[in-house]
Amino acid sequence: MVLSRGFLFDAIVILFIACLCLAPSTANEVFASSSAGLAISSLLNPSRFNQEYHSAHHIEGKMNSVLAVDVDVAHNAVTKSCSSISNQNRNSESSLSLLSTHPVPLCAPSSSPSALEALLTGSKLMGSMLNKIRGGGAISEARTVNGSGTCKGALVSTHAKGTVLTLSYFALWFALNVYYNIVNKRVLNALPLPFTVATAQLGIGAVYVSLSWLLRVRASPQISTTGFKDLLSIAFYHGSGQLFTVLSLGAAAVSFTHIVKALEPFFSALVAAVCFKQVFKPQVYLSLLPVVSGVAVACANDVSFGWLAFLTAMASNLAFALRANFSKGALSRYRKEGKSSMSPANVYGLVTILAFFLLLPLTCLWEGVDWRPSWRVATEKIEGTTLVHQLLLSGLFHYLNNEVMYLALDNVHPITLAVGNTAKRVFIIVASLLVFRNPITLTGAVGSGVGIAGVLIYSLTKQYYDTH
Repeated sequence: MVLSRGFLFDAIVILFIACLCLAPSTANEVFASSSAGLAISSLLNPSRFNQEYHSAHHIEGKMNSVLAVDVDVAHNAVTKSCSSISNQNRNSESSLSLLSTHPVPLCAPSSSPSALEALLTGSKLMGSMLNKIRGGGAISEARTVNGSGTCKGALVSTHAKGTVLTLSYFALWFALNVYYNIVNKRVLNALPLPFTVATAQLGIGAVYVSLSWLLRVRASPQISTTGFKDLLSIAFYHGSGQLFTVLSLGAAAVSFTHIVKALEPFFSALVAAVCFKQVFKPQVYLSLLPVVSGVAVACANDVSFGWLAFLTAMASNLAFALRANFSKGALSRYRKEGKSSMSPANVYGLVTILAFFLLLPLTCLWEGVDWRPSWRVATEKIEGTTLVHQLLLSGLFHYLNNEVMYLALDNVHPITLAVGNTAKRVFIIVASLLVFRNPITLTGAVGSGVGIAGVLIYSLTKQYYDTH
């Protein structure tokens, strides 16, 4: 089998995204180093920095306070602890570039450009510096040390680095969703076996997360019998939602399915009220009216409307709403019990594996006899390797887009994620219309816009009353 350039390119992209998902802390360092420029490549030695900063921390314990210690003594002690950095950084500007991602206040000397003039002195200040190195950035104020040098506010804040990472997560999340929906639709057009496609996508995700645990790229989850039973019900809802979504995508245009799926907040509110006795403010329910009315208008005027696509999309909304509510309860229990290994990403991985095994027997019974003839017909229209390639990509991107969503959620406020989720649906609808050129009426477009805007209004309203 000859591998095409496109396949190799996709493999590289998948490898990069997988690394980003499996080791976000490593990705943090990659972005940090790129923002600092080439100067960091020769000097960024984590073990050396740890050694020097631990040495500085030892000095800190011997100091009483910033005001009680002589400035010159403190200057000499701290400068000695960072001598290796000083010797390798003769140019003060390159030093600032080097440490732009490590919030260490550097001083720009006015007399000798061959060494660092001074560092911030005193135990209190040193403690603050070490905390910032370990936990994140801040902006330092300019200071004068012994009248000989001026601190250049040199703490270039890591806020910019965090912003770049967050934007990267959102960009990946959008791209993966768009790519998944387009490739998934192409696979379904060539191979109209929705049960098989849905199960295969879950299976690909299950293999991916299992390898990450076996290779110890991430900590494997530790689960009890009770926890397993909880996850089994969540996996049932997840598998059902996945199956109904793929059924809907196969029966109608991608844009139609996602217009109907904009009703998911309505089902979430319904499930919360019926199953968990969680009643929201009247204003929250009123904010759902634009969602329902907009989706109703859009569906009534969509030329690709079909009852199978509509009902399965609605069923997926209910299944995913149940999954979300039960997952939230399970994650809350794990946090209270101190089960650090049961992180949201690990829970999602376990749910994916269980959902795959739940769907597999049903798929074999329902579509098993159609595999060979359907594959023969499909490969008459498209090469078998291309079809397998697209199926693998759809499964990987289906799983990875959820991984990236967890990374994005970990870096932003829920309101920001709600806005991003709304924008994501717009991107999917627009991209599908451009790629597949499905016709859409003006009334349908207006209804879609009202429905999606209503989702945003609902998300913001619910978040407001949740926090007030």
